[in-house]
Amino acid sequence: MIATRQFRMSERKQSRTGAADDPSPMDLQNIDAFAEKIKEAVALLRSEIEAINAGNLDVVSDKYEEKSGLLKWLELKRPLVEPFIKKDAALARRLPELLEDLRVAVTENSTLLSRMAGAAGSVAREIEKATQRHSLNGLYGKSGKKVGDSTVTKMTIDREF
Repeated sequence: MIATRQFRMSERKQSRTGAADDPSPMDLQNIDAFAEKIKEAVALLRSEIEAINAGNLDVVSDKYEEKSGLLKWLELKRPLVEPFIKKDAALARRLPELLEDLRVAVTENSTLLSRMAGAAGSVAREIEKATQRHSLNGLYGKSGKKVGDSTVTKMTIDREF
């Protein structure tokens, strides 16, 4: 006969029922890993912010893959850690403070990147305006009138004689 299959979530729930809602050893590993990844993400964001403020804008594209990978990892692991954020295990690892540091770093980084995008858009618009202002926008004939202008009559061949 086939034994009933046990899932990790139900195992953890069964191990905690009746107890003081203590995290399992696997939960503690998840909390530790989550805290370390938050520290890595904050350090990465801070280094990107410092580089942008120093004028090194190439760092944005250089660190994009690493930054998106870290933030994706945190997003995927959040449900495993979220039930324990207000518990002693997470408080001992300063998880709420680390999450606040991450929030501040992400907000500052997002603000800088938004400003950079706005500035790049403004520069592109100004270049387009200057180009349009100084261009002839078409071809001109000997008389100085625009070739293809509606005021210049086109020569047509009349089929009927």
